[in-house]
Amino acid sequence: MSTIEKKLAGSKKYREEFVTAFLNRAIPFQVRTIRKKRKISQEQLAEAAGLTQGVVSRGEDPDYGNLTFNTALRIAAG
Repeated sequence: MSTIEKKLAGSKKYREEFVTAFLNRAIPFQVRTIRKKRKISQEQLAEAAGLTQGVVSRGEDPDYGNLTFNTALRIAAG
């Protein structure tokens, strides 16, 4: 068993922090990547999602750290 597997298996706090860090990086990366692949602006995505451009911008920022699940779902629906 690797060191990370041992840490994940042995500590609930470590698992929570690991998942939080992963999602805080992965979701913004995916939002930005898909938006750019579809060649739409943040403004266009925001309009389609019924959000402001600022919300989409924060959704693409891995350092924002306060993206709610509901906001992520609304961006995805856009």
